[in-house]
Amino acid sequence: MSRYEIVGADLQAVVCDLEAGEKVIAEAGHLLALTDGLQLNTSTGGGFLSGIKRALGGSSFFINEIVAETAGKAIFASPSPGHIQELDITPARGWLCQPNVFLCSDPGIQITAAVTQSFGAGLFGGSGFILQSLAGEGKSFIHVGGACLKFDLKDGQSIRIETGSLAAFESSVTYDIEMVKGLKSILFSGEGLWFAHLKGPGTVYIQSLALPKLAHSLMPYLPQNRGPNNGGTLTSMAVGGILGSLISGDE
Repeated sequence: MSRYEIVGADLQAVVCDLEAGEKVIAEAGHLLALTDGLQLNTSTGGGFLSGIKRALGGSSFFINEIVAETAGKAIFASPSPGHIQELDITPARGWLCQPNVFLCSDPGIQITAAVTQSFGAGLFGGSGFILQSLAGEGKSFIHVGGACLKFDLKDGQSIRIETGSLAAFESSVTYDIEMVKGLKSILFSGEGLWFAHLKGPGTVYIQSLALPKLAHSLMPYLPQNRGPNNGGTLTSMAVGGILGSLISGDE
């Protein structure tokens, strides 16, 4: 895509300006709007095997392709709060991402599953043995939960990151898992047992509010299911109460 704009402060969207004949591919469920002259096509993006490779990496089996018959705009966003980060991808500079962060990209980007580099990283890394690999040539956009923090690691320089907070890193960065040191730290730090240990050279992006962490923090404040049949009722009451408060506030 020749032109784009990332809009918004904390709940961001990316607006892609497409010229006639240009295309953009996107993860299913992230398209907000299309202007006249743009056509939406859904496919496996290269056949059954291509769909399987994406699904193993945390993406959907099907992928959306937006084709510009005439010039127009396509707008994409994630349903969760956060920031959108642009990635420049070349044959020599690919990226590895946590599952479900991919948003959209040029059609020259291949989205596949990548096996982690060690048994420990796969077993304790929070995402199994599989990460998302973005390779090829072009621009890609990922959605990072909360604020997006960038670290440029020099050759041999390393950083330890809470496993769920790791968003994406260049393919030149090595990735492993190490256990938190010290019995008191393990029992009372509240930070879990494992850190992702990344070693440069390359760029690393950290997300300040990963969606699983947000969901876990909200659990104590949600209605509890106190019977076999009232879970749906309690959830409906909670949602109805929130909507009612918003409506009353607007009035």
